Amino acid sequence: MLQPWNEFVAFLNTGLVELLETEFAQVRYGDIGMATALSIAVGVVMVASAARLMFRRRKHVRQHSGHVIDRRHTKRLWVQTAHSLPKVLVGSALALMLFAAADPFLTATEEVSGYIESRVRVDLVDTSGSMAWEFPDTGKSKAEVARDAHLRFLDMRQGKNDRVSLWLFSTYPYMVDDFVMDDELYYFQVWDAPYVMTQRLDKAMVVPPDKVRIVPAEGDTNIIRPLQSITRQLDQDEAALGGDQVNRAVLIVTDAAVDEFPDAEFAALSQRNVTPYIIYINTSDIRTAMIGHPSTPRLIEMIREYGGDYFDVTDEDSLLEAYQAIDEREAVRVEQRHRALKVPIYGRFLLLAMGLLVVGIPLGFVAELFWGTSP
Repeated sequence: MLQPWNEFVAFLNTGLVELLETEFAQVRYGDIGMATALSIAVGVVMVASAARLMFRRRKHVRQHSGHVIDRRHTKRLWVQTAHSLPKVLVGSALALMLFAAADPFLTATEEVSGYIESRVRVDLVDTSGSMAWEFPDTGKSKAEVARDAHLRFLDMRQGKNDRVSLWLFSTYPYMVDDFVMDDELYYFQVWDAPYVMTQRLDKAMVVPPDKVRIVPAEGDTNIIRPLQSITRQLDQDEAALGGDQVNRAVLIVTDAAVDEFPDAEFAALSQRNVTPYIIYINTSDIRTAMIGHPSTPRLIEMIREYGGDYFDVTDEDSLLEAYQAIDEREAVRVEQRHRALKVPIYGRFLLLAMGLLVVGIPLGFVAELFWGTSP
């Protein structure tokens, strides 16, 4: 649906007034190099166009005729003005876009602070060699299935103000980033993280080469070291928040094929009101499980002893249950404080430029149609 003309005129007028009221003496530019490069490119095109008009023969002039067209048969002044106006509008829009390319901004020193309700969580992702093997009947590795499940879980948590830290572990733990509250940034960190870290890649492993990190002495599944590191991280974060003990969670994404069982580490987390959850990449087959030999790994069985729970990715409702379990945790009141030092104003130039193009381009077609063929 097209915008009514009066609203469009009001839009252009608002943009023009806002631009005219800008104190250009206070304007700073963040990327003058880009604007300069674009200006040079536009200048080269303009010089080439002018040279073409100067050195090429004009349409309405015949060199052999010996006659100059009488002024009575040329365009009248108002026609020339109407014919040239679209070029002026498009040229003005181009100049405004070049200004916008320089990233103009105004400086400010306002300090903004406030409190939001958040939930603190550490995501611990298993990238050991066992995660590189195929998840049955999928053609994908367990690591890829785990990553898809983790990303779906993050989609569910969008907008929940989670303070999350990402860790990877194989033989040794690796912190990708400390606590962040930027959902988009964190989603990209998880998406970009390697599926597997190992010292060598077996031919039977079904992991894309760009998702593997070859690291000497890696490939085992040691969950004790990362849990110890996370405990220290949570203690430091708690001290930074004022020393108040709050409910927090650790979300472990793993196939549970661990070398040792972290009883002491889970106990230490429980003392700190940290609840462990596991997104379990379950490759067992209930139909082939033997009586007296349960298919559930010990790590999964022991998680509930410390107030946690696990969620099987083969169950369609498991991720929703994990989301709800973490959402039920008591929220933490976190102070956010930042200083606004840069106020971008390139939009003022772009909005007016777009308005001029919307008017200038159709007007140029009309002017060329009616007056473009006459001398």
